[in-house]
Amino acid sequence: MTGQSTISPIQAYFAQALRGKSTWPYWLFGLFFAGGVFALGQLLVALPMMSYLMPPEAAAISPAAVMIGMLVVTFIVALVITVPMLLFFLGERASPESRKVLHIVGGIIAALVAIVGIFSVVAGSGDGAESQDILSAAISSSPFFYSLLLISFIPMILGVFAAVKFVHRRPIKSLLTAHTHFRWGRLFQTMLVFWVIAAALGFATHFLGLSDYEYVFDPSRFAIYALISLLFIPLQSAAEEILLRGYLNQGLGKYIKNPWIVFVITSAGFMALHLGNPEAAKGAENGTFVLTMGSYFAFGMIACILTYMDGGLESAIGMHVANNLFASTMMGYDDSVLPTPTVFNTTLDPSKDMILLVLSMALMLFILWKWRKPLQPDLPTSADLADEHVQAEVFS
Repeated sequence: MTGQSTISPIQAYFAQALRGKSTWPYWLFGLFFAGGVFALGQLLVALPMMSYLMPPEAAAISPAAVMIGMLVVTFIVALVITVPMLLFFLGERASPESRKVLHIVGGIIAALVAIVGIFSVVAGSGDGAESQDILSAAISSSPFFYSLLLISFIPMILGVFAAVKFVHRRPIKSLLTAHTHFRWGRLFQTMLVFWVIAAALGFATHFLGLSDYEYVFDPSRFAIYALISLLFIPLQSAAEEILLRGYLNQGLGKYIKNPWIVFVITSAGFMALHLGNPEAAKGAENGTFVLTMGSYFAFGMIACILTYMDGGLESAIGMHVANNLFASTMMGYDDSVLPTPTVFNTTLDPSKDMILLVLSMALMLFILWKWRKPLQPDLPTSADLADEHVQAEVFS
């Protein structure tokens, strides 16, 4: 059903989650499926990256041994992901009684795999500072490594898309927007507004003496890194928005009726994903950790507000892409998660930067609010709702 409606943009966007299979077991299996595809993709992309990431004390280990070890780990991960998902898909083709059993068994295995995976990630993060130093050095020294790092986010997009298509059995567009089509113009409009504000703010703070920018342009290194950023940062930024502001917002929005509570949860998740960044470590050293992480939370909330305004991810993706491109090509800073060659370099001041972030993003939100066009919602009909007991929820 399309056309004008009294339903708000965010209601129309959350209503997209009611299409297809939308009960909670499908959301859990979908999240496991998406996470599994992402993990497997990360391991495959990591194979050619390992030579850059080996610590000095591991120099005695032969590259062949490392490669064999990675292949064994990849095979094990593929196996433990495949088993519960195979049980899930077999259950979808079985009788109701058999389906319940297969889904329960698959769910238990998936839960155990997820617990072990999370524990392994947490246990392996103890040497985060040393690992981040090695990672930063690899990015700075190798454009090839930098491109692989960004490419490693593509499996996140593929995993979420696959979960939406094959687990929930609904159109991928329903994850991206409640509009009748994906609004590319809105995405590029947001990027333009962000860049104009960022450039104006940079000039203003520099000439007012609030920021100290150093011209560090090196054409011999800049061109290749800038090209890689232009090609792959849009995919990296979109991946995070599709997962957090898309899949998780819609999933939580189905069960939590207040969208602002949903936004707080997913913004906290976005903040948590960046705890391993060098900016966080630096903040912990100089006593500005809360402000540093608060800026990530604020960025996530702003992306949620854009989703709230538009009823889709177009502006949120546009802002994220614009921010990361600006940071990776125009304005770098010390201890950046992306230590790429930029035109200018500066030093972060979390207290001042938080104030400037709030003010500049408020201006961006105001401009985009004034320039918005009415949503033409593509709402699900009864034919789109595979689960009969949720059919009455669409307009409630």
